[in-house]
Amino acid sequence: MIYRILNTAILITVLNLVLMPGRTVAGELGLAFWNVENLFDTVDDPKTEGDEEFTPGEPKAWTETRLELKLTNLARVISDMNSGRGPDVLGLCEIENRTVLERLVGSLKKTGRDYRIVHEESPSYRGIDCALLYDAKTVTLDQSRIHRVEKFPTRDILEARFTSGGKPFFVFVNHWPSRRNPDANRIEVASVLRRRIDQLLKSAPAVDFAVIGDLNDTPSDPSVGKTLRTWGNAAELRPGVLFNSMWKFHQEGDAGTYVYQNKWDVLDHIILSPGMLDGQGVNWVADSTRRVKADYQMFVSKTPGTIPKPSRSYLGPRFFGNGYSDHLPVECRLSVAAD
Repeated sequence: MIYRILNTAILITVLNLVLMPGRTVAGELGLAFWNVENLFDTVDDPKTEGDEEFTPGEPKAWTETRLELKLTNLARVISDMNSGRGPDVLGLCEIENRTVLERLVGSLKKTGRDYRIVHEESPSYRGIDCALLYDAKTVTLDQSRIHRVEKFPTRDILEARFTSGGKPFFVFVNHWPSRRNPDANRIEVASVLRRRIDQLLKSAPAVDFAVIGDLNDTPSDPSVGKTLRTWGNAAELRPGVLFNSMWKFHQEGDAGTYVYQNKWDVLDHIILSPGMLDGQGVNWVADSTRRVKADYQMFVSKTPGTIPKPSRSYLGPRFFGNGYSDHLPVECRLSVAAD
């Protein structure tokens, strides 16, 4: 009898959640991020100090032929995202300029997506930026802005506000300083981002947003866990704490996004606001975060004891025509509640 009562109560609760206004799902969106490893054009920009290596006359011999091959390879992976539909919203980093973004969009025409570009030049000495592609048929761009780190030159944080099905949500695209820099640099960038997040949460505690990017730190590093204030258990979130959906991969130890010294690290993140977990507006679909990892993306060394790793485009001056990026992409699904 007790079990029947409990089962009935659970059924009623589930039905209430399904039938409650605002709980019905109107559709789903694919959200993804990828560090595409040095997507440069072949022309030296005299205003940029660090792009010369990606020109035809330098040791890397970065030619139009190699650029086209790189774009074809990137488009293959992106087209395979979101169960072969391509993502609705895609964050990118290590992009030189709008020109290469437009060429990448051209390489993605076979997806049938109407990809538009969000991009602004950043003060990175290498001339690489963050960017967004979004399908104008499924989401509307309301506004975008950048957040500059004033203490030192680095990639700007790109913020965009979208609407889908009448429901607004924000996406922040990040590429924090590399691990060759002091930890304090990544903590500073995290502080800049957290100040903006606090503004959003203060104005609307249930605001929906996703923080995506190559943070060059793992979920347990101070910049991500303490400064940005993230945690990996959605049931244990304290007020103001964000949910890092990459925590489970970090805990597994062999399921990261980047290989360094024969070890996987989780450097690429999808982090969600508490509002993305409340069943209203735009929501993260539980357990939908995944690495985009197909056999063709992986390099398998013949050296004994060496683990497979993402197949990169360059190693020093050596170009690999079957390379994609030294990072794996990450993606998830978002549900849009009906009115």
